[in-house]
Amino acid sequence: MKRQYDENGYRLFRGAMPRDEIGALADTAYDLVTPYRGKILRQNGKLEFNEFLPEPAYQHWGTDHGRYTVLVANPLLNGHISLPEGLEPVSAAIRALITSPALYERLAELDGAEHYTIHQTILFIAAATTALHLDSWTLDTAPHGFSHTVWIPLQDMNYESGVPCVIPWPRNKIVTESELGLTDSDLSFGERYERYQQALSKKLMESGPDVVTSFMRKGDFMVWSSLTPHCSLPSRPRYIKRLSLQVLLRPTHLAWGNFAIQPTQWTPDRAEQVSDRFSFLL
Repeated sequence: MKRQYDENGYRLFRGAMPRDEIGALADTAYDLVTPYRGKILRQNGKLEFNEFLPEPAYQHWGTDHGRYTVLVANPLLNGHISLPEGLEPVSAAIRALITSPALYERLAELDGAEHYTIHQTILFIAAATTALHLDSWTLDTAPHGFSHTVWIPLQDMNYESGVPCVIPWPRNKIVTESELGLTDSDLSFGERYERYQQALSKKLMESGPDVVTSFMRKGDFMVWSSLTPHCSLPSRPRYIKRLSLQVLLRPTHLAWGNFAIQPTQWTPDRAEQVSDRFSFLL
């Protein structure tokens, strides 16, 4: 299993988590977050109210003139530690899932680590299409390639769901900015990120790469490396309910950084150890 992960940069686990716990988290998240009236920390790092996707026939999203679905468009960031009063059951369910023995045992099969630090979770209620990219720019280890992204569907997936897919990729293979002809160092981190992802995507698509995906069921999950190129396919119809949880973590014994900074120059104030196997970065 470790060899397959090292060679291909991803691993799919079938029936690894209890379906009833996954279903309960999905129901709790949808039922409590959808009607919530307060601000919640979002994927963009800002405290925002729920934004709802428009009905497909309307093109006035962001105005008062369109009709809206009940699908929350802005995903929740770090719901395992940051959800406000009234949403505690969602936070508790996420914490239980991401610190479960089932997750730990599968991660340990991939790298043999004894402890993991969870840096980030993102809870999606609606499908979100993402372009080809690396998670290394958000979180990586020093050296590169040893942090993991875990994608957990909270409902059964099908060909309309907007599922993630990966390009099989050796775990330690890194394509540098200079290899892509990107030599200007006067850009901001955000500008470097966007420029790199676009250049890497262009390079990879020119070769017509193979991709791997799965119509996962509740209880399945996929893990990929920080250096594994991946994206999310478009859902059909465009606006569709797709409850899922993404988790970014690293083996605690490895120094952490990102694609551009090795290791990171920022040291967190503290991390909370929540079990013998997991800590949360706060």
